[in-house]
Amino acid sequence: MSVDRRALAGALAALLLVAACGGSASPAPSAAASAASTPAASQPAPGASQEPTQNQAPGATGDLAAKLPSQVNGVTFMKTSFGGSMFTGAIPIGGGDQDFAKFLADNGKSMSDVQIAMATATGSSASGSVVMAFQVKGVPSDKLLAWATKDTSKMPKTSIGGKEVFGAAEMGFGAYIYVKDDVIFYVLSMGGDASMAEGVLKQLP
Repeated sequence: MSVDRRALAGALAALLLVAACGGSASPAPSAAASAASTPAASQPAPGASQEPTQNQAPGATGDLAAKLPSQVNGVTFMKTSFGGSMFTGAIPIGGGDQDFAKFLADNGKSMSDVQIAMATATGSSASGSVVMAFQVKGVPSDKLLAWATKDTSKMPKTSIGGKEVFGAAEMGFGAYIYVKDDVIFYVLSMGGDASMAEGVLKQLP
């Protein structure tokens, strides 16, 4: 089985977004080489916060961040959350930023209806592992899933951590998509440790 090229591109986009928002993750060389054409995030997202869940301010972004893990297999995850209107990065799922904008327009939504949260692994053992949540308020899960998984022939449906997900693991990392209600979760597990992705997915709602 080979990992979808878009999964490689999405992996790099996710890592670039983490870096733009103040994270320390750096992409694996294989992912960077395979996804060199992915748009990079150039500026930090205004208003982003780095506190763990218990220190998140109340509100939509804090509620979304609370859905993400704080610790997996002894690895601590630092959380960041912000509104979609403050987003300046590259979308690591679907067909990219323009595709996402079209999806929002087709469903009567805009970036002001989007909330984003990320949990980034700290420490060298899982460096680069990240969980991202994209909430599009009011859009049903079947529409989100259809958009997020279109043209992902090399990201097969599977079950990990008790969740039905789309994705695969290869070349030292795994990339997975999971949808619950009006939230798309993107899980990037670096280092070839399958237990990290499983541990993350077990904690998602």
